[in-house]
Amino acid sequence: MSNQCRVSFGNGADQSAAVAAAISMLRRDGVVVLDDLVDPARLELCKEEILAHHADIAVPDRSRYFGPYVGRHTIPLRVDRQLADQAILMPKPVAHIATELLDETFKIDSVGLLVAIPGAPDQAVHRDAWLYAKQGVDHLLPPFALAFALPLVSMDKTSGRTAFWRGSHRKPGILPSVDYDLAPTVHPGSAIMWDYRIHHCGLANHGPVPRPVIFSALSRDWWVEIEPPEAKSYRKFQIARSVFDAFSPRWQSRCSRALLVE
Repeated sequence: MSNQCRVSFGNGADQSAAVAAAISMLRRDGVVVLDDLVDPARLELCKEEILAHHADIAVPDRSRYFGPYVGRHTIPLRVDRQLADQAILMPKPVAHIATELLDETFKIDSVGLLVAIPGAPDQAVHRDAWLYAKQGVDHLLPPFALAFALPLVSMDKTSGRTAFWRGSHRKPGILPSVDYDLAPTVHPGSAIMWDYRIHHCGLANHGPVPRPVIFSALSRDWWVEIEPPEAKSYRKFQIARSVFDAFSPRWQSRCSRALLVE
């Protein structure tokens, strides 16, 4: 994969320059890999805690999970303990990127665990959302939502990567007629951000274990992703009340859509 779609935030990196480069790539390509974004050791603790609370991540439940694709579903996560670490929930570079592309008033719209179970096939090519599907003008507009995906295991040819059609967020809404041109391998500690309008698909999980990814949707303050009607018990963003109360006013504003739980 071309290094033009990767930016490192590792030790010694110029953080401001890396953020600027990531913003430029998102505008141009609709996707960027943020390497060395999170301390892998801290992320491993978060992974252990999540899997201890969700031992059944490979078992689909359409009433509680969001999952319109075969072999894939999103489990709502409670933001508490390790996941409440802002360096994991939304690292500073991600907040800076979202502020530039979505405005200072952006919101965290959802936080969940995106799971591809063993044997999950390639997804259908899709965009995560659009505003004017019939009119076909979304490609002329600025972004309204960004995905932030933080894998808890390596996303590779075995477990399944995500394939992208770079620049498709800046083209009318027809399905691509050519093969994808980006399918990055991403290891724990690195992440992917993409524009909700870009064409993409999850690739098959050929491995023996599920592939879990912490997936967050960031949006402009006027856009909300609708919860699926069949998932009657699905709550896309939950925060422990004690965690929310300890947040700064800015963070409370970003998390204002969350369901507060005791």
